[in-house]
Order: sequence, then structure tokens, then C-alpha cells
Amino acid sequence: MQSEQKLGEEQAGLLLDLQKKRIFPIHRELRFFLYAGILLVVAGTGLTIKQYFDDLGDVAIISALTLCFVSAFAYCFIKGHPYDSEEVPSPHLFFDYLLFFGCTFFAMDIAYMEMRFSVLGDAWKSYLLLSAVFFFFLSYRFDNRLVLSMALSTLAAWFGFTLSEFQWFLFSEHYRLYAMAYGTLVFFGGFIFYRLEIKKHFFEIYLNFALHFLCIALITGVGKYLIFSIYFPALLAACAALAFYATRVSKFSYLLYAIIYGYIGVSIVVVDFLHRSTLFTLIYFILSSLLVIRGIYKMSRKFREEQ
Repeated sequence: MQSEQKLGEEQAGLLLDLQKKRIFPIHRELRFFLYAGILLVVAGTGLTIKQYFDDLGDVAIISALTLCFVSAFAYCFIKGHPYDSEEVPSPHLFFDYLLFFGCTFFAMDIAYMEMRFSVLGDAWKSYLLLSAVFFFFLSYRFDNRLVLSMALSTLAAWFGFTLSEFQWFLFSEHYRLYAMAYGTLVFFGGFIFYRLEIKKHFFEIYLNFALHFLCIALITGVGKYLIFSIYFPALLAACAALAFYATRVSKFSYLLYAIIYGYIGVSIVVVDFLHRSTLFTLIYFILSSLLVIRGIYKMSRKFREEQ
């Protein structure tokens, strides 16, 4: 191509460097170290407060935490791109993690004030809901998947604590039904935003939260009731739907989730059926695990070839 003058000398040199791996990307490595660095800063701050809060005093701790998250948010609002319902790239690599840093210090500041002064008393769970709403706003304003995950996690915590106040069912059933209700709510919430074409690329985050909560809840139901309830057919139906969706969007990770969750559910039922025979149980796990691994390997190759 260079000899035919379809490529300039600089472009040809760059492609040659990439092919010979004289140049290689380190974007993922930088993102990992930035994320790990932020977590270390947050963990170090939390340990410092825990160990020295008597010496530092409430005013110094609250002022320092407030200054940190206010500075981070101020920088993001000043340097961030304007809002758009489509995907908006970050101004630079550090931007997303600075926003995450601000959110973690905001949560730490709120938690410390409530721990020390009990402003809301028994209604302290309202902090979780308010924080979740605030994190949702920031994630959509700055197009940040990391903060959206933080918002969904905070909402899950509020949802669980709030539902635990009602004694409609047994303690073990509480968490199972809570997870199913939360997963369903998150899925439909993400689907509505997707249909409204508001940050459509966020749908994968909603879907991942929803499917893990739903599948784990269904597996716990299978573990308790086996095939004598709606949980087992519901799990199989969910895995089948997930596998179908994986083929539609060409996402192997969803197919992998469907296989793993389906295999766990089926194995629970089979092991209960074979509980009197250790030998047959061992043979089942050896043969079935080999078949599952082989199937995963073959399907992963097929997905790569189609892409």
C-alpha cells in the first residue's frame, strides 16, 4: 500500500510498529492502576479516620472530607463535556476516576456525620436513597458507568434495608424475594431508559445487575425447594432467554452466564436425586463439567469467528 502511495510513510511506519509490537496499548493497565489507586486512597482515609478520629476531631474530619468531594465535583462540572443523551467521551482518562473519588468521599462524609451525630436516627436509610439518587444524576450527567454501578449498589442496599422492616415472610425468603424484586425493577428501569433513547449504552450495566440478582435468587430457591416450586422452571427460562439475547447481540459473556447459572441449578437437582450414591455423584460432576467446559470453548470460538 505504501509503494502504491495509498499510505503515507508515517502511517505505514505506525502500522508496522503495531504489527511488530514495538508499540502496544496500555489503556486497560492505566485504568486498572487508577481504579486501584483510588480504592487505596479511600481505604487509607477510612483507616486514618477510624484510628485517629479522637485526635483529629469531628470538625477537621468533616471539613477535609467535604473539601475533597466538593473539589472533585467542581472540577468535573467545570471540565466535563455538556450533557447529551448519547454517549459522551470523557475529557481524559483520569476524569472518570476523579468523579468516582468524589462520590466515595461524599458517601464517607455522610456516613461519618450520621455515625457521630445520628441526624436522622432510625430514618438513616434515607441517606442511602438520597445518595443513590445523587449518584444516578452524576452518572447520567457525566456519562460514567462506574458511578452508575455505585448508584445501583447503593439502591440495592436501601432496597434491602427497607424491605427487611416488613415481616411478611421468613428471614431466608426475605433476601430471595428482595433480590428478585430488585432485579426486576432494575431491568425494567434500564429498559425504559433504553426505549426512551437516554444513554442507551447504560443498558448493559442495568442488565448485568438485574440478571445476577435474579439468577442468584432463583438458584437459592432451587436449593431450598428443588423442582417442587416455580424457581427451577423460572431459572431455566431465564437462562434460555439470556442465551437467546446473547446470540442476538453477539455477547459471549451473557451466554457464559446462562450456561453457568443453568448448570448450577441443574446440578443442585441432580445431586439431590443422587444423594444416596457418592460414586454416581462424582461421575456426574466429572462428565458434566467436562461437557460444559468443552461446550463453552466451542461456543467461544464460534462467537469469535462470527465477529
